[in-house]
Amino acid sequence: MELGRLAAARRRRLVAQVTAAAALTQAQRERIERLLERRYGRPVQLNVSVDPAALGGLRIQVDADVIDATVRARLDDARRRLAG
Repeated sequence: MELGRLAAARRRRLVAQVTAAAALTQAQRERIERLLERRYGRPVQLNVSVDPAALGGLRIQVDADVIDATVRARLDDARRRLAG
């Protein structure tokens, strides 16, 4: 991961760690890249991993920014709200 970040920095790209419950299609990858490039104003390199425990949705991390829209995160949040 560190080597990828260094290589991306040399190309002035951001690295986005994307976790999905299932493999993404090429069209999905391209859409995520476009959305992130618009948000951050520069090219983004996606590093995609598959984690079936996510159950669905995506978790995207770009530097310190984290968007966790996985089903697992939503269920965990619901559990915390019900317990509290």
